[in-house]
Amino acid sequence: MKKTLQIIIITIPLILLITLLPILSANNDTSPTNGSQNDTNASSSTEKVAFIIPHPDDETIGAGGTIGKLMSTGTRIHFELMASGDGEGATLLNVTNYYKIDIPANSSASYNKKLIREDSFKRVMAIYGCDDYNMQGYSDGTVTAAEVFTTMEDLYLNQGCNVFYTVTGDGNSDHMACYQGMLMMEMKYPNLKYREFPIYYYHASRPASLALTNNYTDESVSQYTSKKLSAFQVYYNINTIRPIFYPYSDGLYSNSPERMYYIN
Repeated sequence: MKKTLQIIIITIPLILLITLLPILSANNDTSPTNGSQNDTNASSSTEKVAFIIPHPDDETIGAGGTIGKLMSTGTRIHFELMASGDGEGATLLNVTNYYKIDIPANSSASYNKKLIREDSFKRVMAIYGCDDYNMQGYSDGTVTAAEVFTTMEDLYLNQGCNVFYTVTGDGNSDHMACYQGMLMMEMKYPNLKYREFPIYYYHASRPASLALTNNYTDESVSQYTSKKLSAFQVYYNINTIRPIFYPYSDGLYSNSPERMYYIN
């Protein structure tokens, strides 16, 4: 009898331990699978911003302070430059090789301009501290809404961008393509965040801005514009027509505010 009692005393705790072991293990599981799920949940709530830029300088003129504000919070930003700014004509910017980059001796004036303006964009990305950018290299006036939409959709599906900035529509065909491409994106993916900024908002002579919404705010970004000024100076340096296109006094450079149209 005594021996039987001893067996029972030993057996009961063992049975309880075996019964509770799976529960205890589940509560204290630190396996890689659960860790990956937690990381996924964390990253799904993290914003990654994509700026869809028609030409080199549009990002600085329209949103240089906003870029600084976003980067000050540690927001991840990708820049997608659609066109190189190689257009020629009496009303388009002329440029000079201010930074003495290597240019092929027999290249066309348009190709020279493309190289110089793309180089200026790279310099500005360095000023903003951004190495996450891509230059698509379309010629001025050839960007289409479908190409902009395809770009944005790829950035969303394959790179995780879930907040998009681009310019409002206006008299420039590349600006209009970005506006229309964002409209297509917003119709297909309405739960993402979309922002627009006008390029000619501060200029005395400008076409009317066409935005996807009437919901806008004139953001005060004066404390974030030191890099905007440095970036603006890069673009100013390469332009030979001054001050018509880059007049600080006429408002194309402004340290505050910046108008942002908000969708979602």
